[in-house]
Amino acid sequence: MSILMFLCRNIVLNIFDKNKHRLAFSHRGTGLSDEMLLDIKLSFQHIGIMKNDNHDDKFPSANPIACRNVLSLLTEGIAVLTKGRVIYANSALCEISGKNRGEIIGCKFLDLVPEADRRLVSDYLRQLEVASVGTIDFRLQRTASAGRWVRLRASSLTLRGIYADAPGICCSMTDITEFQDRIVELQRDNRRVRGHLDDTESVLISFAPYDANDILMVNRYVEALLGCSVKDIMNGERHLFDFVHPDHLSQVMAFYNGFPETHESAEMEYMIIRNDRQNRWVRDMGHTQFVERGGGMPRRIDHTLVDITDQKIKELELREERRKLSSIIKNSTDMIYRVDKAGNFLDLNPAGMQLLGVSNDLSRLNILDFYVNPLQREILLRQLEEKGKTQQLVKWKVAGDQVIDVVVNAIVEKSTPGAMATFQGIAHNVTRTLELQKLDTIKKIAGGLSDSINTPLMTLAINMQMARDALESNPVDKAVILQYLDEMEKAYSKIVSPMTVVRDKHWQIHEVSDGSGGTIYEIKEE
Repeated sequence: MSILMFLCRNIVLNIFDKNKHRLAFSHRGTGLSDEMLLDIKLSFQHIGIMKNDNHDDKFPSANPIACRNVLSLLTEGIAVLTKGRVIYANSALCEISGKNRGEIIGCKFLDLVPEADRRLVSDYLRQLEVASVGTIDFRLQRTASAGRWVRLRASSLTLRGIYADAPGICCSMTDITEFQDRIVELQRDNRRVRGHLDDTESVLISFAPYDANDILMVNRYVEALLGCSVKDIMNGERHLFDFVHPDHLSQVMAFYNGFPETHESAEMEYMIIRNDRQNRWVRDMGHTQFVERGGGMPRRIDHTLVDITDQKIKELELREERRKLSSIIKNSTDMIYRVDKAGNFLDLNPAGMQLLGVSNDLSRLNILDFYVNPLQREILLRQLEEKGKTQQLVKWKVAGDQVIDVVVNAIVEKSTPGAMATFQGIAHNVTRTLELQKLDTIKKIAGGLSDSINTPLMTLAINMQMARDALESNPVDKAVILQYLDEMEKAYSKIVSPMTVVRDKHWQIHEVSDGSGGTIYEIKEE
């Protein structure tokens, strides 16, 4: 009470109404400043000498804060300040701060703010004197925890009653702790996702909708693929289009400018030129991201660029091999074909069509139609099933009922499980070759026959000459002539005997398999 008496001694008491428990002060002549007087008023109010009770609500002129009943019902924390001190706090503020109203009323508002945020809040409240301001976020201190995040919106407030001459500020604080925690969690997730994006071996780049020059984000792999830094891309010094091969640039620009109007999702392949002048192939996959519940409004355009250089090189090599193979098949003099298990033709090259004497229509063409002996086809299929490949000499009947000899080399075509098996083969017409082999065999036979009759013929010729000489001599020796004739008969019989064999077909030329799909000819005596 000594402090109270000291304060009262310097104040002129103008009005004291015991019934209403109201005390009015005047500081004229006391030498006290407005701020010191406010401190005294708040001190009296805090210890109960000055108190606003329900009676003040019946007399608004005496209530310094209008609509206190309404403010008390709000879920936002409300604090009314004057000269930086709290003269009113609703229940929501008490709950947010973890303090009771007695601990809040009369204290400085900045005492509720952590040291790290006090300058921010102080500058914000000071700006209210010159202009209206928006909102700020800070932590409100709590006694038993780390505090709560609040969003502060303040505005000037006209006070009444004992504070009529003092400037007032109404501070509305919304608890955004859960919202702020979600933001922190989202930021943490964003950092984690960004780490994954930077580690992926693909360029991820986002553009603003309708403007392919406005780059929103690019990951770090751009440095490996293009050879430039992320900073160069983001500050506009370099653009993806700068690296596109000139032959593909117009198509790529049309591709990018087509989002999102022409296509929502699309992809294309094109060549780029790195900073080190290396050519690389990329597959560019673009996708439009829309605003959630935005009625189809595009938010951004995401592009993923995958390096497919090795794949593209193999693809080009394979395409070149196919081109060469197609040229070989088309220009081959041998029949190259593909059939199913039933024998229906699936493919047939021009040489095959010429050999078989057929047109381009393969729909009704079956290889079995050309076999002289259909059992040979069954043998071929059995060998294919057992070994996967085979070689076989067969006889085919082609156009004009001409029978030809054909060597077939066939393999089973690899297919996916469950698919119908198909067979590829090359058929070589060996009819002329076999004829030449037969002629060669006949020549050898003739040569052997010549060896067999050559000596008897020489004997016959010599004896004929000797007989002629004996007939010309005088006198003629009949015994010698008869001897010569006897020798000539013996030689004649040696000549007639093999010739009779030939004439009577006691030996013939036979086709015999050589064991590897070919044919040899030999003489077989009957």
